[in-house]
Amino acid sequence: MKRLLSAQWVPLFAATLIAGLVLAAVMKQFGSTYNVYTILQTAAIYTAIGLSQMVVLAVADMSLAVGGIAALVTITVGGLYDAQHWPILPAVAGGLALGLACGLLNGVIIVGMRMSGFIVTLATGTAFTGVAYGVTNAIPFSTIAPGLVSLGQGRISFFSYLLIPAILLTLAIGAAFRWLPIGRAILAVGGNHEAALLSGISRGRAVVVTHALSGLLAGIAAVMYIGVLQSATPATGSEWLIISFAVPIIGGTALIGGEAPAAGCFVAAIVLATISDVLIVLNVNTQAVEMAEGLLIFAAVISGRLGQSFRRPRRVTG
Repeated sequence: MKRLLSAQWVPLFAATLIAGLVLAAVMKQFGSTYNVYTILQTAAIYTAIGLSQMVVLAVADMSLAVGGIAALVTITVGGLYDAQHWPILPAVAGGLALGLACGLLNGVIIVGMRMSGFIVTLATGTAFTGVAYGVTNAIPFSTIAPGLVSLGQGRISFFSYLLIPAILLTLAIGAAFRWLPIGRAILAVGGNHEAALLSGISRGRAVVVTHALSGLLAGIAAVMYIGVLQSATPATGSEWLIISFAVPIIGGTALIGGEAPAAGCFVAAIVLATISDVLIVLNVNTQAVEMAEGLLIFAAVISGRLGQSFRRPRRVTG
């Protein structure tokens, strides 16, 4: 319990919860069942997007290809189902396999050519997006499987069905980093590269695994988004870059690696979705949403740095 209360995202979540309750009491529209459902629906997708970046940040790297991979997976699933008439499950499996392959390709290039993940994923992400637009001529696939639509639009009262995969992903990623050897190895590499190397842990393997997992998670987010949008468009992922960084950073993921609080990602996704919804309900300019996200990232980074300073042991002199 003490560890939970000391988590970086707890004060922000508490403040968001209190503000939400106050707004719900003041504004009936904000507190309506449908509006709460909309917030949770958005938060579920934000969770998957954030996790796709968090796993790479854990090894002190980053991926700018999350949106590009999502676009490629989206048009693959839509094309296989709509144009090639595949059953929806094989179509989804094919799309996710492609997402995994794209992430794996990023990791192999980064390690094999000893290049910066920033440069590699910037290039491949742009290429993936270009392929998605080129294959479809920027025309979305509009025939979507009823099962995906039910997943994306379904709800019980305010509980969105999309929360189920979001919660499962959060639990699975959290458990993997906590208990699986490869998860602990990734955190060790991100936390202290030199110490991990002396312990015989391969940084290259950790980088390849995290980028492959990032591609898979970006693909899952894309599949979830297809059901919400009820269309498979190559524009998917075009606005995901800021979200992919905002969610894990606000959730407590360190930019220098070594941390992967999956639960923090889930909470941060709810916080961001709530803030976005509040601004929309108040008819605030949509650009203010991006400004709020940017300020939250800045505040989270500063908070994390201050926390590291307070936890760092002081030198004893004299």
